Amino acid sequence: MGLSSAFATTRWSIVEAATSDDADARQFALGEFARCYRMPCEAWLRSKGWRLEQAEEIVQNFMVEVVLHRGLLGTAQRGQGALRRLVLHALRNHATDLARRGCARDRHEALAAAEGAAVATDRDPAFDLPWARVQLQEAVERVLRRSMGTRHEPAWRAFEQRVLLPAVHGTREPSLEEVARRAGLADAARAAVLVREMRVRVLRALEEVVSETARNPADVEAELAHVRACLGGSGE
Repeated sequence: MGLSSAFATTRWSIVEAATSDDADARQFALGEFARCYRMPCEAWLRSKGWRLEQAEEIVQNFMVEVVLHRGLLGTAQRGQGALRRLVLHALRNHATDLARRGCARDRHEALAAAEGAAVATDRDPAFDLPWARVQLQEAVERVLRRSMGTRHEPAWRAFEQRVLLPAVHGTREPSLEEVARRAGLADAARAAVLVREMRVRVLRALEEVVSETARNPADVEAELAHVRACLGGSGE
């Protein structure tokens, strides 16, 4: 999938808002950052041997000390690639530093985990898969919000039944005839058309989400490809 013309100039909105002079904008950006990156950060730490409570404690410390007080997002610059890489690098360094300073509850276990963290690369499935899932979840939630109460609601209902629920909950994929009946559509052919249309809307929303954390169009393309690779397919 090529980057749509709507996002040929990427938005980089989280970084721009986080460095704004507007206090409300900064607070909103930091909240969005935490919502998108907390789970991948905790998952990565867990994969390196930290216990659940340690991972939660370290991520909270990371959000306050590194992201907020040290202004991590303000260090992101054009040409440095996507925000995902910056976050993973900073988290790895922070976790290792905390362990060496003995700030975790169990110093022996913390140092062992830090040894594993130190060999991580900028592409790490333990971080990237949860990150990709969060990007897709955010895209789906945006399409849901934009569809409810509009002419797109029947298309959303059809997409939800045919694609989303089977993918998320492992339920049986209903036939297009069933989808049409449940969504109040004319027939299976109409259901098929609407499911395809909503699929496109979700993919465009995914472009939008990714564009908020990658400044250059080439970086957005690369991040979208990485999302699809992490999810094992087209990102749907």
